[in-house]
Amino acid sequence: MKKLILFLYVVFFVLSAQAKPVELVFWHGMAGHLGEEVKLIANDFNQSQNKYLIKPVYKGNYVETLTSFAAAFRAHHPPAIVQIFEVGTAIMESPKGVIKPVDELMQEQGLSLPKEDFIASVREFYSKNGQLMALPFNLSVATLYYNKDILAQAGYSPANFPRTWAEMEVLAVKLKKAGYDCTYTTAYPGWVLFESFLAIHGLPLTQNNPARAVFDTPQLVRHFERLKRWHSLHYFRYAGRVDDATILFTSGICPLFSQSSGAYNSLASLVPFNLGVSSMPLDTEVSKKRHANVAGGAALWAVAGQSPEHYKGIAQFFAFIAKPETQKRWHEHTGYLPLGLQGIYAGILQSSQHPTLMMARTDLAGELKEKPLHRFGPQNQIRGINDEVLEAMFAGFLSPNQALRESTVRTNHVLSRFVRNTGKH
Repeated sequence: MKKLILFLYVVFFVLSAQAKPVELVFWHGMAGHLGEEVKLIANDFNQSQNKYLIKPVYKGNYVETLTSFAAAFRAHHPPAIVQIFEVGTAIMESPKGVIKPVDELMQEQGLSLPKEDFIASVREFYSKNGQLMALPFNLSVATLYYNKDILAQAGYSPANFPRTWAEMEVLAVKLKKAGYDCTYTTAYPGWVLFESFLAIHGLPLTQNNPARAVFDTPQLVRHFERLKRWHSLHYFRYAGRVDDATILFTSGICPLFSQSSGAYNSLASLVPFNLGVSSMPLDTEVSKKRHANVAGGAALWAVAGQSPEHYKGIAQFFAFIAKPETQKRWHEHTGYLPLGLQGIYAGILQSSQHPTLMMARTDLAGELKEKPLHRFGPQNQIRGINDEVLEAMFAGFLSPNQALRESTVRTNHVLSRFVRNTGKH
């Protein structure tokens, strides 16, 4: 009898162990409401099957998540999946053995992603030599938000809203005369006023052979001179890096505000006025044609060195995220863009009432250059440099020319160090 009980106990223990799902730790940088939406995706996947358990872990903001991942990888205790913002892409790809390319992962597991239906500029950004390296996750684009109520008083509506920097200046003059001491402010100045400006005008950010910045150009000098002039005339107000400028918009001080399209839902719940959205303006003296904007947000990376069983679960999770129904709910609940707007994702475009979607369709699904916007090296550091020089320019410490020269020198130093440390050219 004792032997029978012991046998049954062993069988129960073995079956219980076999039934326990494989845990896959997923580090991310999304707090608050967005963090809850990440948990919801993980929970839905966990409930859709019983072999794998996705465990989301918030690791701080994007920079903190990248820093934590680097330390954990060196200590040989990384997560299975990590969310890294778009300017960390080159860092994730550079040292071999850090990540497992998504295309390789899916092929090994006999699964596929509808890559051809992804937004082309996004797919190209996260691809290397035609191979998808990471799964785009929370996609956004630099967006111009505006206070509809204030602009209506000035005679503006979505139909005649400024589409160019010249038209925005006409609006700024009108608002100044109406008593507003600020027309426009921005979050993430290095992304919005620098990177996004270059992208939609078809201008490069960096190039290689040799690796160097492509900043000190007449087009960018003219753009910086305009920003500096607007600041001195109180058309533009600088309010800090990251999203420090939000309060100037939500309080009605500055009627125009540029920020991520992914911020729409949060802003709509905060502001006491009607919220408008538009694409960032075009400088028609630089380009009369709008090129595809650079996608903001982040992607999910499968970390290298895991077991086949772990990779099987990661591949299934990625396939789950790419489903149209998952993308539709993620888009509607967060304001981030779906992975695609055509093919299997066409239904999202047809059914969505989200104000950012049609605007982003123009911005991200617009015309690509023959070669996508070149991004090379540690873009997170380069963005930090550009944030610093813009801040110094607005504070009066640097002229537009000096700001661009300093940015170029410092960026070239970062690029040369990156090439030396990684062997990339």
